Amino acid sequence: MATIDIASFCDFCQNKDINKSAEEYCPQCEEALCRECTDNHKISKLSKMHHTISVEKYRKLPSFIKQIKHNCEVHDCFLEFYCKSHEFLCCKLCLISGHKECKETIFVEDFLTPSSGHQSVALGYIEKVLTDIGINISSALKDRNRNLMELREQKQVISEYIKEKRKEINTLLDHLEEELQENASTLEKTNCRKIEEIITKLEDEKEKVDRIQKDVETVNMFASNLQIFMGTKAFQESISTIEMNVQQVYDNGSLNNVTMKCTFNEKLEEFIKHIKTFGDVEIDNCEKHVSFSWQSHKSAQIFKPTSVAKSIENINVRLGRRININREGISGCAISEAGNMLFLQARSNRLMKYSPNGELISESCIDPEASGIGYDLAVIDSNTVAVSSGGNPPQQIYLIDMNSTKTSQVFQLGDWCCGLSYNNNSFICCTFRNGIKIFDRSHSNLTNVRILPNAPDKVNYTYVTSNENRIFHSNWNDDSVVCYDFSGQVQWKYCDLLLRKPYGITLDSNSNIYVAGSYSNNIVVISPDGKQAKELIGASAGMSSPRALFFHKTKHVLLVATNNEVAFMYDVI
Repeated sequence: MATIDIASFCDFCQNKDINKSAEEYCPQCEEALCRECTDNHKISKLSKMHHTISVEKYRKLPSFIKQIKHNCEVHDCFLEFYCKSHEFLCCKLCLISGHKECKETIFVEDFLTPSSGHQSVALGYIEKVLTDIGINISSALKDRNRNLMELREQKQVISEYIKEKRKEINTLLDHLEEELQENASTLEKTNCRKIEEIITKLEDEKEKVDRIQKDVETVNMFASNLQIFMGTKAFQESISTIEMNVQQVYDNGSLNNVTMKCTFNEKLEEFIKHIKTFGDVEIDNCEKHVSFSWQSHKSAQIFKPTSVAKSIENINVRLGRRININREGISGCAISEAGNMLFLQARSNRLMKYSPNGELISESCIDPEASGIGYDLAVIDSNTVAVSSGGNPPQQIYLIDMNSTKTSQVFQLGDWCCGLSYNNNSFICCTFRNGIKIFDRSHSNLTNVRILPNAPDKVNYTYVTSNENRIFHSNWNDDSVVCYDFSGQVQWKYCDLLLRKPYGITLDSNSNIYVAGSYSNNIVVISPDGKQAKELIGASAGMSSPRALFFHKTKHVLLVATNNEVAFMYDVI
């Protein structure tokens, strides 16, 4: 067997103690071949379907690609299957002996484009993401250099302004001018240094992107199908780190536009004895002048299923089941991965669990030491759901195991919380007096808190949902649905007579927004850009006073709980 980087001599000839230069390499056999052995290899019944490449091209492949083995070490059979459950390559015998019960086993060749040689769907996604990262880095570099020039120009303008003002006053103020000039220079140097550090960091990430792009091009041209398949995962890990680093630069405020401005003391024209400062120079760390665009879907990877967005005009529902809850005032609902349904009765301290066929499994207490709590549910992961306490003490969020319905963790909020969503490792809460607040879960006991700018001050008993980039708020106070980004900038606002007193709100996998119209007795679906809306389920279909909603993204079902002691499960088609 040829080693990773040698492949200088024909392996078959060396087995006969003959040293002949290798010209081709067979990835499937993992053998280097001379011209004569290559001809024999192409006509052999066992190997005539193998694709060989020149040794020169083989040497150009990244080392981790060349390390990928094509044959099973246990059965010495060709590795042609991949088990998603175990993240494991399998041969036919592995599949029979160890992965019979695995539901997600795929044929490697199914993920490769058959008509374009080595070009694969997976590498297509890699190239798109790399293109996005490169574009965003270039955009950020251009913006930082612009801001660098802008700061330096502003410093010059301010300097002239200071000098002109200085000429109008007594020469005794020279020391104050010098003090102010030093302040301006210090601020300029400090902030320019910070921007230069960001530029250096972005340039480093750009170099990494360029290197990976070259590797992708090489793999694209010369690697075998299996090498492409497994190499894709390694590429994804590398670019995921780069993507996270670049996005972190964007999120942590490093791309905020930095400007300087100078203000003079109002008493400048008064007697010198009353003047204690010449003025001030300060930094205005305002909003970014640049935005990132991720045209490719971040999670569109070969190892994950992807969904195709469709117009809301093509979204329809089919009633799957009616559930008799026999409880009024259901304010929260959710569906577990096992298909069980959870319902939360407002201010009753009760969580009800129903089986997929609509039968009551259990009714449990959220907090034995509290009463009158409970308002909304937010799914944290496949096993955990969060419960907001609502408008009664204590001011907490409870994490509950969806299987046992037992409380596993409690977070102290220090604020009343009604509508609740979870994303980006943060709780997004509709509070009573402080608008929409975002609690960072990574900090101990949610100590890192910020109020979403531009949201109303009073959002009690309203609902909220979110995805990675946006927050969607349904406000029954003014019959609106508003979309914010995580910095609080309003992206769009929807108001129409079609939707009155909106309460529950949820998203599907394409970020279409489903809203419960409590007074309009309907479920309305709104497009992600807020420009289109339609009534999905209306009063004519038996909908009356809907309150809580939940969309299960993998099962493609919509759960609707009403104020009339019933709930409905719809298949979204």
